[in-house]
Amino acid sequence: MKHEIKLYGAIDGYWNSAEEIIGNIPADAKEITMRIHSPGGSVWEGVAIYNALRDHKAKVTTIVEGYAASIASVIMLAGDVRKIHKSSMVMIHNPWAMTGGNAEELRKVAENLDVCAEAIVGIYEDRTSMSKDEITDLMESESYFLGEVATDRGFSTEVINDAEAETKIAAMLTLDKFVAQTKETKMSKQKTRKEVEADLLAKDEELVQARADLDELKSASDASVIEAEAKHVEIVDAVKAELVTAQAELKTANDAIVAFEAKIVEADEAKAAVDAELVTAQAEIVTVKADLDSAKETLKNPAVADALISNAKIKAQAQADAEADDAEAKAEAEADDGEPKDIVDKYERMPQGAERQKFWSDNKKEILACMDKRGAE
Repeated sequence: MKHEIKLYGAIDGYWNSAEEIIGNIPADAKEITMRIHSPGGSVWEGVAIYNALRDHKAKVTTIVEGYAASIASVIMLAGDVRKIHKSSMVMIHNPWAMTGGNAEELRKVAENLDVCAEAIVGIYEDRTSMSKDEITDLMESESYFLGEVATDRGFSTEVINDAEAETKIAAMLTLDKFVAQTKETKMSKQKTRKEVEADLLAKDEELVQARADLDELKSASDASVIEAEAKHVEIVDAVKAELVTAQAELKTANDAIVAFEAKIVEADEAKAAVDAELVTAQAEIVTVKADLDSAKETLKNPAVADALISNAKIKAQAQADAEADDAEAKAEAEADDGEPKDIVDKYERMPQGAERQKFWSDNKKEILACMDKRGAE
């Protein structure tokens, strides 16, 4: 059983989808012929059609009648026999997408396009006579091949002479033949050439509009990038200001730590001094205790105790007399608000102590002379 498909127009999820194309192929078909005139479309819809045709048990023949561009060039490679008219064309290029979004989303789109390109390059490498590097270069430069060149590069297995093909095509497109083929293959959705040309014109208009929409999206994207950069600068400035504040706070904290550490050192030094004084005091306590114990032992002898008490009384009396003299001299000095009358008066007004003794030593002759003078008067 023979089955024929026309793949005319774009390939996507709505027109010429994988489900539509493959779903109409009978499972018991022995031969499948696909006539191609397509600008391409969805990569994964096209890959699905390619794989489904490759997996089918029927003999598959693909014929490029107008052009097989983009993913349509992959679908043509599904044929066991691949024919192309001398004036028909194959176009290959790197996959592209119309999209929008932030930088992260655009990076993901770019990564997905790399995956698509990898899948396409693998199919070209398997089904044509070209190397991977050659394919990659041709895709990057967006390359076009007419029938004979496409055959030389391995996209097709034979070139159809256009003069001979005209008779066959005319016969195929007679009304009776077309109706018979439609009933046989159940491809009621196939269109006439005029309808296809109208669809292609509409597709071209859609492409123009899509490009206009892409330019608009690009402008909006550029504005978004400018806004994002402004926000980035604002955020960076805010972070820098916070960093300056944090550095100032850190310096203040470090200064406080240094001051605290200095106080700790000072406290440690004070503690060491107190510890030293404590050791000295403890030693003095030991000495005083020893003296006290010795005194207690001494006082057990009544004669010694009496002598000590007598000496203590004498010392106490002498100290009391000295304090009384000092008090009297102080009182006299306070009672006399005027200047000392003479050097003897000045000496007598001075309190007992080292200063008075030094004054006596320095002025002894003068003081004695003044006293003699007072006695003569």
